[in-house]
Amino acid sequence: MNYAYKMTYTKQAGQRSSVSLVPYSQEYQEQYKRLYNKCYHEMREALGIEPYDFIQDNAFFEEGMDQVYLLVENGGLVGSVALKGGEIDDLLVDRAHQGRGYGRQILLWALEKIQGDPATLHVAEWNKRAIELYKSVGFEVTETIEI
Repeated sequence: MNYAYKMTYTKQAGQRSSVSLVPYSQEYQEQYKRLYNKCYHEMREALGIEPYDFIQDNAFFEEGMDQVYLLVENGGLVGSVALKGGEIDDLLVDRAHQGRGYGRQILLWALEKIQGDPATLHVAEWNKRAIELYKSVGFEVTETIEI
């Protein structure tokens, strides 16, 4: 059995983001597609969720991209996050930039952006690093879901 957790933000004060994200722009479509597929491929394969590369064609980009924000440095895509009301989704950091605090900064940015809504997110039990990050910022597991 594979599980995911719904996590809810418990509002720890004093944490501010040091990065600024920009709304998704089509000029980053190919970079975003590569980033998304790279970030989720290993997990989807480990959990037996096909296709392992989720974005197969440009139909993915037809809806919902107005909810996606990008962290861009020197013209390159470092990471991204989608905000769906109070839900934080698809928080991604390019592997070349992982371990440098970008995930934490993108998460804090997202929390600032959705201020006022109760913040939630979902994460696969498999993704231990992400779970630890979310807990360290102030999220708690509020539900376990079979996937």
